Amino acid sequence: MKNAFTVALGLLIALILLTYMFAFTVRYDQMAVLTTFSKATDPVVDLAGQILEPGSVKRDPGLYFRWPWPVQQVQTYPTRMQILEDQLEELQTADAFSLIVRTFVVWRIDDPLAFFRRLKTIDEAEKQLHSLLRNTKGVISKYRFEQLVNTDASAIQLRPIEQQMLEQLRQRLAEAGYGISVQHVGIRRMMLPEDVTEGVFERMKSTRQRMAQKARTEGEAQAAAIRSEANSASKRILAFAEERALKLRADGDSLAAQYYDVFGKDQDLASFLRRIQTLKAALPGATLIVPADQIAPDGLISPAPGSVAPGSSAPGSQDNGPRK
Repeated sequence: MKNAFTVALGLLIALILLTYMFAFTVRYDQMAVLTTFSKATDPVVDLAGQILEPGSVKRDPGLYFRWPWPVQQVQTYPTRMQILEDQLEELQTADAFSLIVRTFVVWRIDDPLAFFRRLKTIDEAEKQLHSLLRNTKGVISKYRFEQLVNTDASAIQLRPIEQQMLEQLRQRLAEAGYGISVQHVGIRRMMLPEDVTEGVFERMKSTRQRMAQKARTEGEAQAAAIRSEANSASKRILAFAEERALKLRADGDSLAAQYYDVFGKDQDLASFLRRIQTLKAALPGATLIVPADQIAPDGLISPAPGSVAPGSSAPGSQDNGPRK
């Protein structure tokens, strides 16, 4: 019984070893290159573009068989996106400012067969990407410092810089034939050297002072323009009011002249009406009672002497006398 268990265990171990030697698996996040004597073959395609033989590249996940080493070997690569950060490097802008910049690149293996033939390993690919990415940083030197660091977001040109770096890196990777595709190139961090920081702050301070002085000058110019316009409008309004007053005064003088002409014909009547008007103004709401013998045949009150004050009865008059 013990011998049977030992034999079964030995067969199981042998089966596992044989499976390991003659089979391999490709996960869902991997692709593999199966080489024969360290050589990879291209897929066989007919005239219609149909793949007759897949060649050395295995993209579909699953179990595959192979000849044991050293006849065939398997090299697996990840299909996911990978991020590579470059080291900090000091660069100079177009206006002679120094910057310490760190960039990054998002990449993936697009053609595993070309990747295997040119690079073989991820470490070698990262080494080449470091070199290419360092060369693309020269784009930053074409821009001024204020286009990289600025409180005004519209003046910052980081997006165009990153786009130019991406296009350059893609072009160089296509020329090299590494089988790598780049999705994004970005600036991870920017710093100023210590000896440059103070000068930058002074320049920013002087820039803000110039902007403040410009704003004050523009405000004073606008205030002067507003005051000038207000004075001009005031003069126009006063001139119009004076012209209107002169016209009204002339109309009043003309109308008064007509009344004076009428009153000049009967000065006693004019004097009497003036006294009546004065009494109405001095004693509003009062009633004037006069004797009946002072009422003229035409209904007017005679301005003869002896007229009584408003509110009192004339001597010899009755309460039911006529009222005016």
